[in-house]
Amino acid sequence: MKMATRKSRVDLRLGRVVENRWLRIFPNARKSSQEEDMYMHVDFWHDSVGVDVKGNNLPDEIWVEFINVNGKKGWLHGGAKYIAFDVPELRGFIRVKRAELLEWCRHNVEKSYVQKNDCYRKLYRRYGRKDCITKLTINDLAELTSYTLINYVSWIYHPVTGEKIEIDQPRTRYKSTNV
Repeated sequence: MKMATRKSRVDLRLGRVVENRWLRIFPNARKSSQEEDMYMHVDFWHDSVGVDVKGNNLPDEIWVEFINVNGKKGWLHGGAKYIAFDVPELRGFIRVKRAELLEWCRHNVEKSYVQKNDCYRKLYRRYGRKDCITKLTINDLAELTSYTLINYVSWIYHPVTGEKIEIDQPRTRYKSTNV
């Protein structure tokens, strides 16, 4: 199997996990069509309000896409009203208004291309691609007036009984004797 194919499958699986987290919080959200996802950059509809859900974020590494890998407008120029960044360290999603984030980037991201290790608030293009992205942090997103933390649900349904079960904080199974 080619590396790109394997990576695509992993990305799809991770995307489904993030989408399932969103649906657990908002079970009445409607999943977008493939065309809406590709061309409007909308993953879910809440009535007529579109949300683009972004997975694989770290608190100090929030990637923002101006131009996609095909050289077309990236999700920052899409049709979603909100962008929701999944940040597991926060046990939830950071949701911001897309238009406000775009405006913030216009004023705070330097318009010069740099290497990946220097791309905080500067432009970066991955080798062999036509994209244009930048790296922000959750502190940058917190400057937006629309910044909202949406916590993950604190329960699950038992797969056999269907019983709703509250989730405690993760427990440590193994204790280190080296500490």
